[in-house]
Amino acid sequence: MKKRTRIARSAARPLPSAARRALSVAGVAAALTAGAVSATSLETCTLDARDGTLERPLQLAPGTRWTYSVGADHPVSSLRLEGMAERLTRLTVGHGVQRVEHTDTYADVNPLRRGRKEILRFPLAVGAAWDDAFAEPGAVARDNGTYRYDYEEKGSSRVVALETIKLGIGRVRAYRIERSALWRKSNPRSTDMTGLRWQGPAAVEGLERSIRWYVPAMGRVVLKRSITAHPSYALHLSAESTSRDVIVTELVAFASPGGCRVEGQPVHAQRFADRPPLHYPWVFNDTWEFLLQRDPHVPYREDPAG
Repeated sequence: MKKRTRIARSAARPLPSAARRALSVAGVAAALTAGAVSATSLETCTLDARDGTLERPLQLAPGTRWTYSVGADHPVSSLRLEGMAERLTRLTVGHGVQRVEHTDTYADVNPLRRGRKEILRFPLAVGAAWDDAFAEPGAVARDNGTYRYDYEEKGSSRVVALETIKLGIGRVRAYRIERSALWRKSNPRSTDMTGLRWQGPAAVEGLERSIRWYVPAMGRVVLKRSITAHPSYALHLSAESTSRDVIVTELVAFASPGGCRVEGQPVHAQRFADRPPLHYPWVFNDTWEFLLQRDPHVPYREDPAG
């Protein structure tokens, strides 16, 4: 087997400004390995999760960077840690968009949200389970106009295992977290897309099933599989499916200042642009149902930097 990972035990260099934008996976690999002083095994980074209960997220150093892929044919996306406090984590996404998360739930901070969104919940241990529910306004900008709508979601999550998975960067031991979330979009409105109409009930509902693998020492999910469908398709919906309908996001590079720097080619990542959510009528038309089914949820923000 060809060795795909490279690790440098020297201080991590920040990527040059050009690399902060969307890059190919090969471009990120070149940037991370430039100037590497030695190669060693992934295990020396001590990234494995330990059996037992994780009471709280680990404190990571500012400058820590994660790079993700949804397939070799797509641009990668990057996150850079700016700082962690007891309650908030501040990140830079890509080439400059600021993101703030709740440190204890990994959910984005949104002052317009009602309820509580919880991607993770601590203490984290195999067998732990939680429910969450929230509502917030959504907004989608399209070439032919911008529209807003109301969004509601109810989720149920469970930590089902602590298992070893193989990624392009090597083998890691991670918490496996399964989630099922029902969502509802309603009350769409627009000042420039006034020709759209309803042809059925004035709301669209959907179901997302996902699996996340979380590595505490890396401070993020390293692999996510997700699939979306109409709720009537629930009996047939699985994020473990090998079909082209599953979106798979995979960590392809990780750099910690003064610590680990690993990179590899994606082995799981995939996203096919021609795959709509399952079990919806899928013929282009001038209805709100068509847009709300097709477009992923985007939270509306009064402050884009928030």
